[in-house]
Amino acid sequence: MEEKLERLAKVKNKSGIHARPATIIADILKKRKAKVKLTYKGESVDARSIMGILTLAAPKNAQLKIEVEGPDAKQTLNDLLTAFTNKFGEGK
Repeated sequence: MEEKLERLAKVKNKSGIHARPATIIADILKKRKAKVKLTYKGESVDARSIMGILTLAAPKNAQLKIEVEGPDAKQTLNDLLTAFTNKFGEGK
């Protein structure tokens, strides 16, 4: 069964979404089947594309819409939200 989920995630790390968070997002998706779209300021990108994510240039406190669709949508969304919550491992 195809599940479609949507959530907002706040960028909490002080450097915003740069190469390291983009790589972490892409790495999470390597293990998943779901299609994931990130949207910021009306621009949507495929979350499997590091370059696509970087074009969003989302700064700290930006709200990104995460859209996940596929058989493992719930787990994929949970993993992504955890990465945002944990500031992509960038500490305080």
